[in-house]
Amino acid sequence: MVNGKCPHCGSTEIYVSAEPFYDTFMVKAESSLFSVECYLCLGCRAMEMHAAERSPILFGTSKSLIDEVPKSNNWKKVM
Repeated sequence: MVNGKCPHCGSTEIYVSAEPFYDTFMVKAESSLFSVECYLCLGCRAMEMHAAERSPILFGTSKSLIDEVPKSNNWKKVM
């Protein structure tokens, strides 16, 4: 949906959250928090959530999602 087209129904009536969600939806990886953007299709009501690539600088330095999630106890790799 990030390209403006719904992969489920083909609609281009796609909307993205104006502000990234910090309170409701958040990816937590130990001491890092990553915001989430939500995309909504008005055609079929499908919704996608995408985590930000980097965490805000809350805990010193900005951290990368790809580095933090694999070593976190909050996430397990799907096998």
